[in-house]
Amino acid sequence: MADTNRSRRVWTYGSSALLGTLFFVGILALLALIAERHPWRMDMTHSGAFTLSEQTRNILDSLEQSIDIKAFLATAAPEQTKVKDLLETYRYASDRIKYEFIDPDRQPEMARRYEVRSYGTMVLEGYGRKQTVQNADEESLTNAILKLTQDEQKKIYFLVGHGEHSIDRSDKEGYSAVREALEKENYAVSDLNLLRQAQVPADAAVVIVAGPQKPLFAQELASLKTYLGSGGKLMVLVDPYRDGGLEEFLKGYGVELSDDIVIDKLSRVFGGDYLMPVVMQYGPHRITENFELATFYPEARSIIPSKDPPPGVLLETLASTSENAWAETDLETLKRGEASFDEPEDIPGPISLIVLAEIERPQTNPGEATGTPREDGKKAAADDNETKANPAFLIVAGDSDFATNTYFRLSGNEDLFLNLVNFLAEEKNLITVKPRENSQQSMLMTQTQAWVAFLVVLVLMPLLVLFSGLVVYRVRRSQR
Repeated sequence: MADTNRSRRVWTYGSSALLGTLFFVGILALLALIAERHPWRMDMTHSGAFTLSEQTRNILDSLEQSIDIKAFLATAAPEQTKVKDLLETYRYASDRIKYEFIDPDRQPEMARRYEVRSYGTMVLEGYGRKQTVQNADEESLTNAILKLTQDEQKKIYFLVGHGEHSIDRSDKEGYSAVREALEKENYAVSDLNLLRQAQVPADAAVVIVAGPQKPLFAQELASLKTYLGSGGKLMVLVDPYRDGGLEEFLKGYGVELSDDIVIDKLSRVFGGDYLMPVVMQYGPHRITENFELATFYPEARSIIPSKDPPPGVLLETLASTSENAWAETDLETLKRGEASFDEPEDIPGPISLIVLAEIERPQTNPGEATGTPREDGKKAAADDNETKANPAFLIVAGDSDFATNTYFRLSGNEDLFLNLVNFLAEEKNLITVKPRENSQQSMLMTQTQAWVAFLVVLVLMPLLVLFSGLVVYRVRRSQR
């Protein structure tokens, strides 16, 4: 009889345990299915590190087509976790965002197909277009998505008529590779002849003067000055001993040209000659932020930012050589192959090769013309009426050959050139996301509080668990 009762209890407890286990597993499976179909996340970080800005969420809500993101990172790279968290946040916000990671070392054909030259590059495809992102942050990623959705093409004009590099020539001196790269970035590229038209077209996002061999005429310089005065974006690429008559024009914005040619011994390390300086030092600007690729400049001249720029002009060096380079001013000695650094005449390194000038523009308030009479009979001062308008930008580089078909795809030349153009052509409706500060909050405890925490966590809690186990054991023992 006792054996029968014992067997009955074992069967009862066993079946109850089995049913309970099956019921528990079924609940877990149901919750997993619900979570997969209806995911839910909560950002518990103090800075909101996993929460997208309202601007980004509005752009994602307006997507009408899917966008595929390919992140090129080495397997198990330290930054992969950060990039995955960011992309997962985007995917959670919109089911039209899809992403995948590609190791360029294991899949080199994919890296060649998407022209990826550095780890951390992300390629976005959608709306029949493609955008490349170098920085894994919300601002860069959202702006790339915004560019994909825009149908309007920004126009880039290349000045012609003075022996500049042609965007139609496919030989080694041409700029056809530049044109192809810009068109892939959804730009419309055209020639600009200021001898046939008086002013720069109103739809010009950027005007580029690429290595003029002959001087520009006075009316052309006046047109470019008017263009900058109206908030234009101008890029000038000049070569040694050929300034295209732009020396005085550039000097008016604080950018000085020197009759020299840069010599860099570091170029030998990369297989070049002394007349091809290599740049690995970049200024602290958003154009060159996180830019780590080397760039090469065959036969470059120094571009000197003025120590005393005109009022309203801010100058910043974007690219400069190493300290091993110098700017040689004695051309005859150079032709004889006897060039050496002469401290009084030559300029020691680092040599500035690319300079950015931000030109502030005053704008008169509507309805108040400068110099209009006031109630007291005196004229209003200009400072009382003027407000700041969007600044104009001027970029000057001491070499135009670095963007020719021969050197455009060498190392980081293409990436830097596109960064320069993208900055100049950036539209007003692109978003700016303020970086979230990763603030860490410390908890300060007195010695008494520390001892209480120690006793509760490491002593009291384990004793409670042990005591509860003993009580359960005694109860079950007494029921047998």
